[in-house]
Amino acid sequence: RTGQLSEVAADMHIAARPALERIGGSTLLWDATMRPPLPVPLSAVSVDWQDVEAPLHPRLHRLTQRRLPKESKWRRYARYSSAMGALARPRLFEDRPSFRLARADWLAPAGPRLVFGPGQYFDLVDQNEAVAHELAAATRKRPHGTPSWRRTPMRAVLRDDPLSLSQRVVLPSAGTLTVRRTSDGEGTFFLLLRDAGAVATGGGVYGPIPAGMVQPASMSPLAHRKDVDLWRTIMREYNEELLGAPEATGATGREVDYEQPPYSLLNAALANGSLRVWCFGMGLEPLNLAVCLLTVAVFEAETFDVIFADAVDSNDEGFVISGPRQHGVITGLPLTAESVDDLPRRRMSSPAAGLLQLALQHRDLLLAPASE
Repeated sequence: RTGQLSEVAADMHIAARPALERIGGSTLLWDATMRPPLPVPLSAVSVDWQDVEAPLHPRLHRLTQRRLPKESKWRRYARYSSAMGALARPRLFEDRPSFRLARADWLAPAGPRLVFGPGQYFDLVDQNEAVAHELAAATRKRPHGTPSWRRTPMRAVLRDDPLSLSQRVVLPSAGTLTVRRTSDGEGTFFLLLRDAGAVATGGGVYGPIPAGMVQPASMSPLAHRKDVDLWRTIMREYNEELLGAPEATGATGREVDYEQPPYSLLNAALANGSLRVWCFGMGLEPLNLAVCLLTVAVFEAETFDVIFADAVDSNDEGFVISGPRQHGVITGLPLTAESVDDLPRRRMSSPAAGLLQLALQHRDLLLAPASE
């Protein structure tokens, strides 16, 4: 049902804002302002910090509260996250500090520039999940066809500009398609089947691996500034999702030691060219209006096999889809149009589907020898 709802939401937003377009036929949306003209190395994306309060859209806030279920006969839950925690609490459900996207300039003359500020994870849950459930309720009343904007008043507030960084809280995730490049120039990829009982969002669908919120890994105020770093976010997610390390939840004051494996190995691979990380921009998930920063990491097979020799079959968030193992090492699924077409479209997350389409479109760039 998530896939069907995403299709409906994508059609609604494209009709309202024709500049938006699907990425390669997926439900993931973007426009010309949400991407550089061509993919750029992740290192070309500059990231800055701005310590300002998050915006609050009064009407959106009121409408969100109006949709909340009742906690008692006389009182509704104060927040969507409160209702979710009480009525359908997933195993991983913490109001962690997160980095809010305050500005994004993908067309800046000096290169793409992102500005982040402080935020909290439940701010995303309160807004995004409420918007998604509003659409689900509207389609139940009209199962065949697209519901009117009148039946989705929360979504209608963001009709003209669903991104609205100045009007709503946007806590982006970093979604990375991992590609293993073999010596003959072929590629494979990996997915994560997200466990519906474990995760707060995107349960039961196939997502990119790794993927995670852009968040600090420690309560240290210094870490907050140091961890406003997309590559550090991606590295931590590799450690957690492919190597099974405990999640760096930011619940202590101890900072992550990026001089130790696997971080040191990942940094060395990036430095010597056996790992290349490309950034394609950012996409909008139409169902819940979440924003995902879109990256593709291409590992030379020998490097990948060393770093992920002990790759796990499952982690705290779900199950690693890794294809067959050769000599104990995961090898992935073929990065071909035929293989991608065979995937269950309705069970693919918007970021996973969009990233795979981008990888196919730019296959020659991604799978070119590292020396080119």
